[in-house]
Amino acid sequence: MAIKTMDDIERDKHNEGRVKMRTEISEDINDVIGNVFGKQKKQKNSIIGWVLKIVIFLLLGMIIINFILGNIWLLRFFLKSLFGLG
Repeated sequence: MAIKTMDDIERDKHNEGRVKMRTEISEDINDVIGNVFGKQKKQKNSIIGWVLKIVIFLLLGMIIINFILGNIWLLRFFLKSLFGLG
C-alpha cells in the first residue's frame, strides 16, 4: 500500500475537479448545439420497417442472382452459337 502525502491528495482533488468541470462543459455544449440544430428524435423500429427491409433485401438478392445466372446463360448461348462449342 502506497503512502499518500497531502500533495498527492490535493492533486487528486484538483484532477477530479477538472474532470467534473470538463464533463459539465461538454454537456452544456451538447445542449446548446442540440437546441441550435434541433435534437434528433429516436425512431422506434416498427414491424412495417422490418418488413420493408426484408423485402428490399430479398429483391436485391434476386436481382443479383438473376444477373449472375443470366450472364452465365448468355455466355453459354453465345459460345454455342458463335463458335459451335458445347
